[in-house]
Amino acid sequence: MLTPHIPFDPEESPLSYAAGLAGVHIGDRLVRFLRDFEIEPQDMAANKEGALRRLAEVSGAPLGDLRANAAVPFGERTYELRGELVAAEFLASPYTVFCPACLAEDDRTGRRRGRWEWSLAVVRTCSRHEIPLVRQAKGPWDDAFRELEYIVPERDENLQALIEKAAPRSVSPHQEYVIRRLDGKAGPEWLDAQSLEQAVRATELLGVLVEHGPGQKLPDLTWDDWDHAGRVGFGFTSLGEDGIREALEAQFRKFDDASGTPGARKIFRYLYEASAYSDSHKEPGDIARILRDVITENIAMPAGTTVLGVKLRERRLHTVASLAREQSLDSRTLRAVLVAAGVIPEKAPAHFPIPVDKGREVAARMKRTVKVASLWKDSNFTRPIVDQLFADRLLTPIYKGRPGTKGRTQKAVDCKEIAMLVGKLHAKAVELGAETDGLVPVSKAAEKAKVPAITVVHMILGGFLECVFRLAGQDGIVALRVDPEEIKRHRATCAKGLSVMEAVASLKISKNILWGLVDRYPEEVSLAVNWIVGPDGEHRIPRFDAAVVADFKDRFIHPARIAEKYDVPIREVVRRLKQQRVRPVLSKAEVGENFYRTRDLKPELFI
Repeated sequence: MLTPHIPFDPEESPLSYAAGLAGVHIGDRLVRFLRDFEIEPQDMAANKEGALRRLAEVSGAPLGDLRANAAVPFGERTYELRGELVAAEFLASPYTVFCPACLAEDDRTGRRRGRWEWSLAVVRTCSRHEIPLVRQAKGPWDDAFRELEYIVPERDENLQALIEKAAPRSVSPHQEYVIRRLDGKAGPEWLDAQSLEQAVRATELLGVLVEHGPGQKLPDLTWDDWDHAGRVGFGFTSLGEDGIREALEAQFRKFDDASGTPGARKIFRYLYEASAYSDSHKEPGDIARILRDVITENIAMPAGTTVLGVKLRERRLHTVASLAREQSLDSRTLRAVLVAAGVIPEKAPAHFPIPVDKGREVAARMKRTVKVASLWKDSNFTRPIVDQLFADRLLTPIYKGRPGTKGRTQKAVDCKEIAMLVGKLHAKAVELGAETDGLVPVSKAAEKAKVPAITVVHMILGGFLECVFRLAGQDGIVALRVDPEEIKRHRATCAKGLSVMEAVASLKISKNILWGLVDRYPEEVSLAVNWIVGPDGEHRIPRFDAAVVADFKDRFIHPARIAEKYDVPIREVVRRLKQQRVRPVLSKAEVGENFYRTRDLKPELFI
């Protein structure tokens, strides 16, 4: 063992330590020292096990300490560093990396030392001085030995100039995580579950995607760009799957309005390509699964499509076009119905994803539809009761056009829904062989009891009536027979307050707007509905408190009522409101009409 003994600095690399021994013991450069002690120079430069073992014997430094600060070859272009396997690309080689401020301190003590951290590509900032490290390209053949005394010629003022040129910056949390992990300290759970190289690659590529987009060419990125990408990416990967999903889904949103059908490779580019590698040295880790899940949750693909090495067992999403083909429907009509059903936005691009179940449900409804115009005839209803059924939400119309759109109309209704309604009504009835005195059709009974026909329907569904019959061989509401006197007895209970149609007439709004206001309750601009529950405990009759409706009418107003109040055309009302930049408290896009606070409107605006 060499004397005097020179202790091994725990921050120093074995190669730098050997160079220091050469200067002290033979007063010459590293290569001669290594050959004098039968250490193959190239083996030492590569941190091979035999070279490290011999250096430990010669120097007296513990072999374990030397190995801890070196990336030891473990296979072809693979290295082992403190229990972690990394590829050659993980290391800074062939570049020589150093901190000019650290070298300036070393110069004052007499010997420059190469820190083991500088050998890692992810280490780009000096943790002591918080300035960017200098990255020096490989020059002469002996640069591989990283002899900082010789390959970094700057001294004194020149070295100080490098320090002053460096813009101060903190160490990125990404770099800190890597060093802490190599020191055996636990970090974020998801990152710790990946190999070190997988964690670094996922973090930096995600950062590049977020910061620069998929069009960025990786070779064009500077060292500082990669440092910034690590900072950005770590903000997501440190949060685990939730954070990564947030970043990936935000990237999808950037392509929401893209023309055509952008694929996963176009949207994610290098992150997608890195996740598709099958080489064992490039296994992407869990980010490939997360990316695959996000892709399959956002891009419509047929069953059997391979996504990052895994085949889709079944289709998860449709586009309008693919759903129309599958269901043999006209794509334009299907699109209109999907918009009306709220499954897709009105201006959805062609690639907008539609959940398979929702899409097929809407398509099935289209195939089962009965046109509203012929509903009374096709389903054995009376003409007046059709609108009342829709008004009280006993039937749900399929619309053309979104809320507030001019020409929005009820085009059809699901015949399955009609069948369920008729089935409930018939379930309450006893079969009757022939007409009987005292029993009359629903419409006639409503007329005699002076209530709307829909009220009679509610009484039947709610279990209020005991005498309900159905003529044998007939179907629909027209087949039902009831006792008008029994209806009169329940009139006070079932007709308390205002009906939907009466509330609509009072407020001068459509029934759809009324229900939009009900659905918003208890928001400021909303309406409360009083539900009357029948004896069966299941069916509910919607009624409105006249005082509540009057109060709403007093506090809120819409253009049609403004026009009526001031005898001004609606178009002129709308123009003046826009001109004065009066904003509605509830918009047309939300419920189909703009509502304003009455107290906010000055009368002189319309006079």
